[in-house]
Amino acid sequence: MVGLPSEKPRSVSRGCGAWRRWPGWPPARREPVLQTRRLVRRPPTAAPSGPAAPPEILPAPDLEVQPLPLLPTRHFLVLSAIALAAVLLVWGLVRSNHLSVALSYEISALTLEKLALQETNRQLKTELTGVGSLAQLEEAARNVLGLITPNQGQIVVIEP
Repeated sequence: MVGLPSEKPRSVSRGCGAWRRWPGWPPARREPVLQTRRLVRRPPTAAPSGPAAPPEILPAPDLEVQPLPLLPTRHFLVLSAIALAAVLLVWGLVRSNHLSVALSYEISALTLEKLALQETNRQLKTELTGVGSLAQLEEAARNVLGLITPNQGQIVVIEP
């Protein structure tokens, strides 16, 4: 039966083509209502004898307030330990990720420095090959700078 409780029941297909009759769906779920009014007890209807008696007034039932159950100390400690372990695990994962990112930045900077030093080394090797031998260096000193070879008496040796 599908539909509201006031509707007429009808057949519904469920599963492997089997037809079934279902009671009203969804089932009526009603929350208990707190009674705040006084209950009135009526006299029995079997024997009306004489004038109608006034109804008895009953007091409203007392609602008892119950405290929430607390967790035992052992359960609290176990749950606290689990929560602490989870927090430490997450902190460790975040910290390791942070360290790996920092190290990758440092590796990148050192790689760039290595490339710059290799370029400087290459330039110095090129310059060294351009200078050549001592004979070429002496020729360049005479022609470009105007230097001359010293005579025998111009060289003084100082001993320590």
